[in-house]
Amino acid sequence: MNMRHLTALLLCVYACTSFCDRGLAASWDDEFERVRHDFETAAVTGTLAEQRAALAKLVASTDKEAVTVISREFARVATKLREAKDETVRVRYQLDRKRLLLATLKKRAERDESLADSVAHQADLTSVLERELQKQIKTKEELSPWIQSLGEGSVELFTALGSKAKSARKGLWEVALESESLEDRLAAVEMLAFVGAEGAALDMQKLIAGLGKERSVLRRKLPKLLVDVRKMEARMQKEQEQNGGGMSQGTMQQYNRAKGEAVVVQRAVVSLAQIMEACVDAGGRALAREEGLLLERALVALLRAQKKAKGDARLRTLEMIARAESLTVRAALRDLLEREKDPTVKGKLISALAAVNDVELSGWLLEGALVDQSWQVRSRAMHALATLRNREAIPVLIALLETVEGRERTDCGEALESLTGMDFHGNTELWKRWWSENEDDFLVPELPEETDASDAAEESIGVTFFGIRTDSSRVLFVLDLSGSMNFAMVPRDNPDDDAGRPFDLPQGDEPSRLAVAKTELLRALSGIEEGSVFNLVMYASDVWTWKDDLVEMEEQTRPLVAAYLKNLEAVGATNLYSALEVALDLAGADADEKWEEPEIDTIFVLSDGRPSVGLSTDPDEILALVKERNEAAGITIHTIGLSGAQDAYLLRSLAEQNGGTYAAR
Repeated sequence: MNMRHLTALLLCVYACTSFCDRGLAASWDDEFERVRHDFETAAVTGTLAEQRAALAKLVASTDKEAVTVISREFARVATKLREAKDETVRVRYQLDRKRLLLATLKKRAERDESLADSVAHQADLTSVLERELQKQIKTKEELSPWIQSLGEGSVELFTALGSKAKSARKGLWEVALESESLEDRLAAVEMLAFVGAEGAALDMQKLIAGLGKERSVLRRKLPKLLVDVRKMEARMQKEQEQNGGGMSQGTMQQYNRAKGEAVVVQRAVVSLAQIMEACVDAGGRALAREEGLLLERALVALLRAQKKAKGDARLRTLEMIARAESLTVRAALRDLLEREKDPTVKGKLISALAAVNDVELSGWLLEGALVDQSWQVRSRAMHALATLRNREAIPVLIALLETVEGRERTDCGEALESLTGMDFHGNTELWKRWWSENEDDFLVPELPEETDASDAAEESIGVTFFGIRTDSSRVLFVLDLSGSMNFAMVPRDNPDDDAGRPFDLPQGDEPSRLAVAKTELLRALSGIEEGSVFNLVMYASDVWTWKDDLVEMEEQTRPLVAAYLKNLEAVGATNLYSALEVALDLAGADADEKWEEPEIDTIFVLSDGRPSVGLSTDPDEILALVKERNEAAGITIHTIGLSGAQDAYLLRSLAEQNGGTYAAR
């Protein structure tokens, strides 16, 4: 064979080999595309068994591209599941309120046949909510096992990828850090909770710290941006007062323009908080997977990192550590608690450990926390003892009830009521007698569910507002003066204040919502002892206060505030967002990185409708504002909702998230 023939033969072999390689590659690509297609189809239309089978084939491909496919589906399902969970809470709270309203109307209809149509309409609305609730529950039940399977499949895939897994994780981190989509960032963090490698918890802490710095920068921009917004709110209020509640289209357009940049910044702050919360959960789950020496090293690194973190980043880091629910972790946090000086950090640690049922915490709470220099720490300890269902706390709290005053007296009494199921208010003699008779065989009952305030509080010393009682001597009242407060307190043909239908106006001697609110407020003010501090915050389209600063209650103060209340009128929209901002400013809840004791420890918020103006009218954004501002201050916020038009989800959540009571009327 000459050289020319040899060269031709080699070229032929090379061509055949290349053709075969390309054919195999094409065949492999076709196979993966088929597996991908089957997975994506099953994910949307298949049963759970079909979804899991398709997922198993995708994982078995061990193709790096499978990470992208699973990540995309994980993000879709995580978003739908999150929405279903949130909507379940909203609908359940609305349904609870609607059922109470329907029961009231049915009772009145027994004496007033003209209410039959209204009863039927409210019954239809109740049925709609009931169906919606079942729909959301079904969605959660369907999606929960699928997203769990996706997480477990991701773990298998990353294990099979071997050396390629590192770059795949890097891709997820890039999404978590840089994506413009909030939902994609949240999903990436949640997926990393499943597939995070050694040190994932520390990586989550670094992300929390970075996001915290970003939020701090944005928060500092807001006050300046809000100046023009508040000016426009005052202008709207004045215009509505002059025009009997009306407002020009031009004024509303100018107001919306003034809000523009401030809304963008505020929503960014809320979004970053959501990602930080996802990191808390993901980091806790990652830390829970560590064991032995790896856990010890991770814990040392995290505790060192939390010292350097500032503000809410430090608090979230501690909460993340506590969620690991490891005995080693709990012991380390208890040790930190005994050495910590910052009252805010102490309070967070107490609440976080109580939330994971750390029964070993009880001893320190009884011996150290209840005599701490900070009232916030002492109050958190009382609530933690109730959460932990600690029997030994009962005689200690009874003895403490004789010495504490103000807000602490209320907290102590509530802890006792929770632990015992008894309600003797502040009567220590009755508490002592009851305990001496029942101490030997008493068993602490299960933690009671949240209940609504009674229609009328029992006679006792202290402030009572719509059945909600407090011994606090530092109180703010936030009063809704929007136009709908002129409507009837009694539900009739339009209890939801639906536009386009005749509103329920007072008939005969019936009081308006405003009249009832004034009566209840005067009663509450009569319970404020001399020497206490208080103020009133009123809101409609704008927000204003009775006095610029907190007022000390004196004998001559009562007729002055009574005269002021008498002349208040209701006109305008519902700016709850700004009302809460003003109230928290006045209370001294600064939300900065340095803890300072607030001047107010209890706030009552009254509303008869849904937020309609303000920097935000979204309930979750309003709740996020209060959570951020009140995290360190620990102010108890009670809420009162009037009418069927009230936002039961917002008001009830606002109370539950801030240690208060929700009363619906």
